[in-house]
Amino acid sequence: MSDEKITRIAAFERKTALIVDDQELIRTMLTKLLGALGFAEVVEAADGSDALKHLDRRGFDVIICDINMEPMGGLDFVSRLRQGANIRFDAKRSRTPVLFLTGSSEKEDILGAKGLGVKDYLLKPINAEALKARLLKMLTA
Repeated sequence: MSDEKITRIAAFERKTALIVDDQELIRTMLTKLLGALGFAEVVEAADGSDALKHLDRRGFDVIICDINMEPMGGLDFVSRLRQGANIRFDAKRSRTPVLFLTGSSEKEDILGAKGLGVKDYLLKPINAEALKARLLKMLTA
């Protein structure tokens, strides 16, 4: 992530995000970045199964997720999410927009993501401006 100046975005002020990544450093960086952009709340999950537990308790406006994680990776997580696995009371949570932020540029991962209805796909390392633009597009469209 570069050191450029991050400005708060009014469109993010009441938004919540769930970050799903098995690397604590990535989760911490994203939490700080989303906070600087103005997100009201950011919750972290270490893998897909942890994320499903969070989604069982509450909804989020957006999910930012890695693909390659153990024990439950991003593709499996989104597949279960879309099927409504572990999500009580509110089927809307299964349609939460997902942005994959990953180091994987494998064609099968990209096609798998599209097939699951993932809204966007961004390669690591984290580029703050690209992430901000993708999130704006996803959350204000």
